[in-house]
Amino acid sequence: MVSIQDILKIDISKIENEKVKPFVEEFISDYKGIDDESVAVKIMQERAELLYKMIQKSSPAALPTTSESPCDDKVPEDKPKKKTPKKKQEKVKKATEVPVKKEITKAALNELEEEVKVCRVKMKMYREEKRKLEEPNPPPSRYAKIKGHFISLGNLIPKNLKENLEVQKETNKVLRNAHRALLKTYRMTAVKGKKDNDELKERYQKIEEKLEN
Repeated sequence: MVSIQDILKIDISKIENEKVKPFVEEFISDYKGIDDESVAVKIMQERAELLYKMIQKSSPAALPTTSESPCDDKVPEDKPKKKTPKKKQEKVKKATEVPVKKEITKAALNELEEEVKVCRVKMKMYREEKRKLEEPNPPPSRYAKIKGHFISLGNLIPKNLKENLEVQKETNKVLRNAHRALLKTYRMTAVKGKKDNDELKERYQKIEEKLEN
């Protein structure tokens, strides 16, 4: 199986096809832009395989090794050696020494170009997601802080009174009235304040419903 490292080991100076060379250079550049090896494999593996096969056809001498191909997963079986006539040996030797180069079709180039586009889209999505994760969370708003404090006050009900329905109802009433009054004093937006006040109401309604049942 072809790996990304197989592409990185390619000798670009030995690539004879000028249309293929930029694909290798772009591949290496894109790979360096991904700092996570496992992500790079997921995004660039198919592109690596297409590119390797293309170089294998057009410029086999540029590959890190021409004796073995990473595309070949078969394990050779041990077979008894047969004597080969001298003339035949020379022909076989020549054939193995001189790699056979093949022309790259337009269809193969188009397929690789499409894979590069797909790869770039995946890279863009990866970078955007990574940037979102790295961005610090915005500080809580003043509304959120005030609401949080009122919730904390409600949680201070003594343990022996938490199951008392009347205490919960009175707490709901006191905290919501105080919440409204405080926002009014601070001259904060009524719409946003009402939403937070309604959330406080819903919170206590759930507690009251649980106690009533």
